[in-house]
Amino acid sequence: MTEQSSLRLRWLTRGGLLILVPLFVVVAVVGYFSTVGAQQRHAIAMPPPGLPDVAGDQGGRLGEFLVGGHLDAARVEPRFEDIRDRFDGMRVIFVPSYLSDAVIPTVKLGDGLGYMAGIYNWLAEEGIDAEIADVETEDTVAANADRLVPIVGDGTSPICFVTHSKGGLDVMEYLRRATPDQRERVACWIAMQSPFSGSPVADLARDVSGLPELMDAVLSVLGGRGESLTDLTTAAREAYLEENKSEIAAVLETVPVLCVATYVADPGNFARPTSWSYPTLIWMHDNDVPGDGLVPVRSAIEICPRSIILEGLDHTGIVSPGLVAPIDQTALMRLLFYLTLS
Repeated sequence: MTEQSSLRLRWLTRGGLLILVPLFVVVAVVGYFSTVGAQQRHAIAMPPPGLPDVAGDQGGRLGEFLVGGHLDAARVEPRFEDIRDRFDGMRVIFVPSYLSDAVIPTVKLGDGLGYMAGIYNWLAEEGIDAEIADVETEDTVAANADRLVPIVGDGTSPICFVTHSKGGLDVMEYLRRATPDQRERVACWIAMQSPFSGSPVADLARDVSGLPELMDAVLSVLGGRGESLTDLTTAAREAYLEENKSEIAAVLETVPVLCVATYVADPGNFARPTSWSYPTLIWMHDNDVPGDGLVPVRSAIEICPRSIILEGLDHTGIVSPGLVAPIDQTALMRLLFYLTLS
């Protein structure tokens, strides 16, 4: 088999399994309400109800960028130009979300069809040095922190991390291990929808009888490990935050980070669901836990010194292809860079 054929087979295998894994999780969640409840081993610990009150909330700065309740690119552009020179000599490193290896190549299909394209491709047009980190998205947080070491390298150029979902956990672990000088290189970090305190959906996927064993096997085929799903559970994340409290505090004190959380106030009238997580979006909403269908708002922002909460986006709304995205992704990224660097 040629190298090209082998690569194509690997891509197709991963792509097919990438569809089956989340589909099976959703089926399990739906079944939780009907037939497999008895298969559940433990009660799922949900976060406290309602939206949190957080220090450093940047939501008050949103008003000047909205027209009719929607983000207006024309209002964002001048503010981004105010901080554009901060990118001179800077590397922007995107660290993608869980189970996204198979769809990352679609970024080349353009903003309308590509995963993450709307938040990534425009940087090249701006002449900004940007790359998508070559991590194994199905692998553990610790393993991907190791992979980030050579990706970041030992240079002196400033770095800006843009992370989605589990990618934020990978970067947090990288920064936790980093030296003070390495942390000083990080000029900004935009952490979008990261389950810093865990996800109840991961708890459920790890708890329903038979599901963990199946997912372990599938993740192994994808090149990852079952422990990567365990990394996303509430218990694992709470233990991590407690065990590494002082180092995490040092990271958050040194690195200018903006944490982004999203939620859907009324899933029943949500016009543009962009992901397979819609059943879990309803599940979390019915438990009065605002979230994006995978990550509760609290989990994404409560540890962060600065944060912003956006309503009307599910877990893939920020990174989905432009044809189905419920927001102008490029305008959103320009705004997030402005809020982080200004």
